[in-house]
Amino acid sequence: MLVVFDLDGTLVDSTRALLEAHEVAWGSVGLPRPSDDAILELIGLPLVHIMQTLGPDQDPDVLAKAYSRAYAETAPRYERLFDGMTALLSRPFRAAVATGKSQRGAERSVQRHGLQDRFEIVLGGNSVPRPKPNPDLLHAIMDTAGTRDLVMIGDTTYDLEMARAAGVKGIGVSWGHHSTERLQEWAPVVHTVEDLGRCLGV
Repeated sequence: MLVVFDLDGTLVDSTRALLEAHEVAWGSVGLPRPSDDAILELIGLPLVHIMQTLGPDQDPDVLAKAYSRAYAETAPRYERLFDGMTALLSRPFRAAVATGKSQRGAERSVQRHGLQDRFEIVLGGNSVPRPKPNPDLLHAIMDTAGTRDLVMIGDTTYDLEMARAAGVKGIGVSWGHHSTERLQEWAPVVHTVEDLGRCLGV
């Protein structure tokens, strides 16, 4: 079994870092940033798509570039692994990452937490033709890892919809960005990292 983790809201608590980066990005075009709920609802989707949705009258590429520059500064200050993740990842099981972040952003985040040698594969949303909730990320991981025995761990319906589309098991985590009620429409949900370990049998 290969366990595939989402990053933001699943492995990494990045909420403060990304909200502050949005503050800078929207401020750079003279606008207040959208509400917390509006932003967090979209986490997991490609950044340009997020900006298009939040600001349909703005240039999404300009906003995305401003956000990326700001996040490079806020992430080292505020990103952290969720409690219990270090212990879980110290156990001997195969692991990979599939995230809506760009490939560069995904690799930076993994390296920031010293996990670059823990994951067999790290894939960002722009590394495949169609990002979440399409199954392309998981199909690419299957091809590279040489197995279809995957389980996808995520905090949003986009993660779990991707798992279903790829024909693999999904497990939702309740400590991220989408509600337990929404996640349960797609997959079982765990509420602690310890419960996740038990569910995975690791």
